[in-house]
Amino acid sequence: MEWLTTILVLLLASLSEPLPLEHLRHLDWQRGVRVGERCPVRCQPEQCPDARMLQSCVSGRVRDPCGCCWECGNGEGQLCDPEPESGRTFFGRCAEGLRCRVPRREAAAKDKPKPVCVCSEQETVCGLDGKTYENVCRLQAAQRRMGEWQKAAVAHHGPCRAKPIITYAPRDIITLEGSDVLLSCEVSSYPLASIQWRKDGDSFFLSAEGSNRAVHAHGGPRRFELTAWLQIHRVGPDDAGVYTCTARNAFGEVSASARLRVMHRGMSREDGDECDLDEQIQGKRLGGGWICVLCGRLLL
Repeated sequence: MEWLTTILVLLLASLSEPLPLEHLRHLDWQRGVRVGERCPVRCQPEQCPDARMLQSCVSGRVRDPCGCCWECGNGEGQLCDPEPESGRTFFGRCAEGLRCRVPRREAAAKDKPKPVCVCSEQETVCGLDGKTYENVCRLQAAQRRMGEWQKAAVAHHGPCRAKPIITYAPRDIITLEGSDVLLSCEVSSYPLASIQWRKDGDSFFLSAEGSNRAVHAHGGPRRFELTAWLQIHRVGPDDAGVYTCTARNAFGEVSASARLRVMHRGMSREDGDECDLDEQIQGKRLGGGWICVLCGRLLL
């Protein structure tokens, strides 16, 4: 029994030791808290964790509650402690460049919102990588994920000026004759781009005048983004084809295409099995054919 007692004592002793810094990184409410612990009268840097352990802190670093050692800080949107007077932390402290703030309470919310880390600078920035970031904190986090720890590589304040980028391209569709179809295209750019639709490579853009088509555009869902929709009412055989959305601004243009296939009632595959024609059939291109989602087979 003595050996069993010895093992239990060693196990309890190991659990009483503080966790290594990398285990405490961004664990929010799981952070260790020592009851009754107080800050030392004088800092002892030699007892601080090895600085090399901080290289994995994606959100950045922050001084511990005593102001002595560096530790991994909480990132944007993470729960945090709004600088308690006792110096002890529960959720953790925000990294440099972020502040612990309580978000506004929504009218429908029942519970009081908890404080989270927000970037001190909310201005949009353009990185040297040519990408637009909502704030400098997100740019720094992106750099750290790539192993870069130097000062934030900001090209200039404000969004990057470049040709549009399609963040969501239209998808291939198989549908029944007489159904309604909606194609969507999301574009991110600054200056904001204009989006237009073409069919089967025509040189002219589609319009909604005197046709069964409706074209809409709206800002969002994110900053500097624009979403355009092409809606076709009661599709017929003439509506089948390849539709292309083209986004253009002063720095260039970009395009993305999707194919619309219209199936007649009673249409069957080569193996003679019919798809369910009582519902709209949505599908996507795969190799040399189409996948019928409702049928679960390949349409040639």
